[in-house]
Amino acid sequence: MHLDFPLFSAKFIGSFSAPNQMPIPNKPEFFFIGRSNSGKSSFLRALLKNPSIVKVSKNPGHTKTMNVFETDLCYFVDLPGYGYAK
Repeated sequence: MHLDFPLFSAKFIGSFSAPNQMPIPNKPEFFFIGRSNSGKSSFLRALLKNPSIVKVSKNPGHTKTMNVFETDLCYFVDLPGYGYAK
């Protein structure tokens, strides 16, 4: 099945270096965590179908902050990676 419309209407809330800086959630949060080159940002970009709000680098390991995106239903948080997958 192929969908030509976004699954979520999303907006970028901000980048935060510490959890206590993040907004207090009033809906569920989903965190993307994994190795630096596992494609977390790319997956989030594909899920939201909005290339302009999710930054993806050609080189892995460039996500240094917690990037928060809000949709009508929930928050998505793109976390920095750890190590590299083989």
